[in-house]
Amino acid sequence: MVDAVFTLTTSRGERFSYIAEAQRLPTARSIVNALEQNNGHIENDNRSGRALIVADYLSPRSRQVLVGSNVSYIDTTGNIRINNDDPGLFIEASGAHTSPWTETAPLRSLKGRGAGRAVRALVDTRPPFGVRELGLRANVPIATLSRVIELLERDALLVRADDGGVLSVDWANAIRRWSQDHELRKSNTVDSYLEPRGLAALRDKLSQTQSAYAITSSLAADQFSPIAPTQVAAIYVRNSGVFAKEVGLRPVDSGANVLLIEPFDKVVFERTMRFGELVTAAPSQVAVDLLTGPGREPSEGEELLRWMKENVDAWQA
Repeated sequence: MVDAVFTLTTSRGERFSYIAEAQRLPTARSIVNALEQNNGHIENDNRSGRALIVADYLSPRSRQVLVGSNVSYIDTTGNIRINNDDPGLFIEASGAHTSPWTETAPLRSLKGRGAGRAVRALVDTRPPFGVRELGLRANVPIATLSRVIELLERDALLVRADDGGVLSVDWANAIRRWSQDHELRKSNTVDSYLEPRGLAALRDKLSQTQSAYAITSSLAADQFSPIAPTQVAAIYVRNSGVFAKEVGLRPVDSGANVLLIEPFDKVVFERTMRFGELVTAAPSQVAVDLLTGPGREPSEGEELLRWMKENVDAWQA
């Protein structure tokens, strides 16, 4: 049986129905299952109507899944999206961005060093693979990796086999999910510098340095899929002061054209790519940094994700 049926009537007497499936605090994975269950109920009951998910709270990822499936939803915090093609109806409103209730999920965030390293391992490795195998290869504690896998599975971003191994990863949306909790300028230590002769001079200096580095954000995006000239270079380094002295950068409080970043984890120096004499961070790292950046950087991040889909063999192990 369906949970409820709502029938709306227009001023011209046209009628259309919504077949409701109610859940308390659903995950994206349970949303997918609910949609399958709802469709089955509609077929079994010989009903016609559009699916409607009703819940106490729907997370951003759950709402993304519903929008992608063109399914209407309502939650008690005020997140609403109801649409119908014929006759035309569209209602949308925003409620809470985070759950007002205590969730029982063991991991609710991808913040922090361990989670970031785990996401990088899952995104950069082509499934199928075992959890222990991946943890050992990527130097991620098995417990941390398992918790991140559970979170991504709840968000319908990952599918596991019966033995617990990983069968598939929706890596593009996993990166977008990571960007909700990770931000370049907040998750790392960032210092501002000036290269007086401009970024062309900086490129020459980077080609000659012996220090480890990995460029990210717009300057890295230019190597994969150029959109517009870069104004500020962002570079991961092990020690900002030492690196700045080596390549001749001046510390500044304003007007910086170089950001030197001491990273949240050394994983930013792993699986790097080389374009001529320049070393970039892995595309997955560059993408998440762009998605949380200012100005046009989120658009550059989406463009990079498109490049990654077309060139999977170039970056995924």
